[in-house]
Amino acid sequence: MSSRARPPTSHVAPGRARPGWLMSGGTAALAALLLVGGCSGTATPTPSDRAPTRPASSFPGRPVTPDPDKITSATRTYLTNIYSPAISNVRAVLVTVDHRALVQLYRSSTPARAHDVHSVTKSVIATLVGIALSEGRLHSLDDTLATLLPQHAAEMNSTVRAITLRQLLTMTAGLPPDQANGNAPASMSGADWVGNILRTGTVAPPGRSFAYSSAGSHLLSAILTRATGMSALDYARSRLFGPLGIDSRHAVEPRTEDKGAIAAYDKADFAWPKDPRGIQLGFAALKMSPRDMAKLGQLYLDGGRWNGRQVVPAQWVKASTTAQVGTRGDRAALAESYGYQWWVTQERGHHAFAAFGFGGQVVEVVPDLRLVVVVATEAIEPNLRWEHVRGMIADAIVPAVGG
Repeated sequence: MSSRARPPTSHVAPGRARPGWLMSGGTAALAALLLVGGCSGTATPTPSDRAPTRPASSFPGRPVTPDPDKITSATRTYLTNIYSPAISNVRAVLVTVDHRALVQLYRSSTPARAHDVHSVTKSVIATLVGIALSEGRLHSLDDTLATLLPQHAAEMNSTVRAITLRQLLTMTAGLPPDQANGNAPASMSGADWVGNILRTGTVAPPGRSFAYSSAGSHLLSAILTRATGMSALDYARSRLFGPLGIDSRHAVEPRTEDKGAIAAYDKADFAWPKDPRGIQLGFAALKMSPRDMAKLGQLYLDGGRWNGRQVVPAQWVKASTTAQVGTRGDRAALAESYGYQWWVTQERGHHAFAAFGFGGQVVEVVPDLRLVVVVATEAIEPNLRWEHVRGMIADAIVPAVGG
């Protein structure tokens, strides 16, 4: 099906969930995107942009010799011809194949400029959970909330106490789904978000079915904090961001209740807000650059290895990006399956997986093509929909790569 023929959907894309202080302004206040010097086309990466030499991978793929000009032309054509006015919100499209940066298109942005990646944050949190499991800080996917958050035991009923780490990761915990307008559940408010989530409880039996809930992702951040004795950001600095060369030294960590939080967040080169109790948001609002988003995709493509170091266990990478639960019937589903905070899908018959955030923030990996695609947008109305990004990847980029 051509990208033009893809019908719009009526649901609001997951990843919109943001605290009120971000919804009221934030990055939406930035100037409208203008094409600076035209699309930059195929760019030769600087040394700091270069991915490490290709290691052995759990996704070996097949040898490909793609034509950068062909991929660039196909991507430009798609961006030019798509009907959606939201396409003007695209700030960056990066395409790498087998560690080669073949396409780097920018509008009013740069490789290093960070922006809100929205629900791509969920995939980062899940990555940290996998590392914590490998270190023995977390013990089992079958551990329950009663064990994982014992300090909140008095706020849990028997059903909530029995929710497992696995159910949180796969969005099968039965927690209230995100609201119809895309915002996070109402329980994520007040002075104690984690406590409110636990007291609110479930709306469906845990383990039965998928329901997209940012509340579960925020609980993952709280679980990680208790297990490691560190904030999610501090743990990520030593275990993930540091090894990947993602600079978070000057990170801004505004709390959601702070009146000056929006201004501080917008000015920051790197930011990861916290809830009123100091828990890093596990579901959205992490600021990353397109270049660093690509590093996350490449890390997963290479089975968790970076520069010869096993940063994330290969087994965790495989499990996270394998279909753990079907998503059929969920109004917010963006793909047919879900892993551990990663969407699992296919592109023209090729297995693929993706981290997706509101307004068109995407890190998608097509392993057998050795392909990583990153899209970053200005998440303002009208917002770029998932099917528009899928259209570009499936109808333009994958065929151009040779898939």
